[in-house]
Amino acid sequence: MNSTLIEVDGPGARKPERLNEIVVNGELTAHAAHTITFEELVQIAFPEAPAPDATFTVTFRNAQGRRREGELVDGQSVNIKKKGTTFDVTTTGKS
Repeated sequence: MNSTLIEVDGPGARKPERLNEIVVNGELTAHAAHTITFEELVQIAFPEAPAPDATFTVTFRNAQGRRREGELVDGQSVNIKKKGTTFDVTTTGKS
């Protein structure tokens, strides 16, 4: 039987991934990165793809950095805090 030693501390050790607790449409969820994109938020809020003509609005509050609250549009991202950044993601059909 072969065995492999894995270093669990010291200079070569991996640190556990930092999970950030965010709230999306009232639901607590974990996110590993320090930033989150418009597209990631839409996917979290609507895991089942809505109608192809749907448009989305993403608002946030309690974010990290100078831009603490506001609105995201397609292609944008925002820095999130370890706990408590809150997002509201809504969808509407084109009229």
